[in-house]
Amino acid sequence: MGCLLAAAVAVVAIPAPHAAEPVAVSYRGDLAKLARLAPYPAVAPAGLPAVWTPVSSGLAVGGANGAGTVTWQLGFMTPGGSLASLEETNASAAQFIRRMTNNGTALASAGLAPPLLNGQAWNLSATPARGQRSMYVTSPAGFTVVVTGNATWAELRELAASLRPVAAGG
Repeated sequence: MGCLLAAAVAVVAIPAPHAAEPVAVSYRGDLAKLARLAPYPAVAPAGLPAVWTPVSSGLAVGGANGAGTVTWQLGFMTPGGSLASLEETNASAAQFIRRMTNNGTALASAGLAPPLLNGQAWNLSATPARGQRSMYVTSPAGFTVVVTGNATWAELRELAASLRPVAAGG
C-alpha cells in the first residue's frame, strides 16, 4: 500500500514533460562581428515583433565556405511555432543556395515574394520532402541572402521584408 501511495504522489507531484519552449539567444555579438568583418553589405532583421524568438546565431569566417568568406546564420522560432532562418554570405552563390535550400526546386513567385532587397528580386524554391520553403537573392555585389525554413510563406516574407542594411564597422 505504501508503494502505491508513493507512486500516486509521484504522478501528481511531478508534472508530465511539455514541449520544450524555445530558448532565446542574443545575436548582438555576432551582428557586431558581421558588421566589422563582412566584405559585403550585410543585412539583418529590424523591427520584427517580439514574438519572433531568436534561437540560434553563428558567424563563420572562412571554413566550409572557403577562404575570405564571411557567413552568418540567424534562426528564429516564428509566432506560429515554425523555424525560419536568415543565411547570408559572400561564398559561391550557386553552391550556397543549393546547400541552404537542400537542392530546392525553383518556383514561380506568384505573389509570394517580398519587396526587393537592395533592388534585387527574390527567387523562390521549395523542398517538399523536407517541408522547406526558401527565398533567396544573389547580389551583383557578390553576396547571397537566403531566408529558409519550415515556416509559412507569409512568415518567410515577413522575415525577408524586415531585412535592413547593417552599418559597416559595427
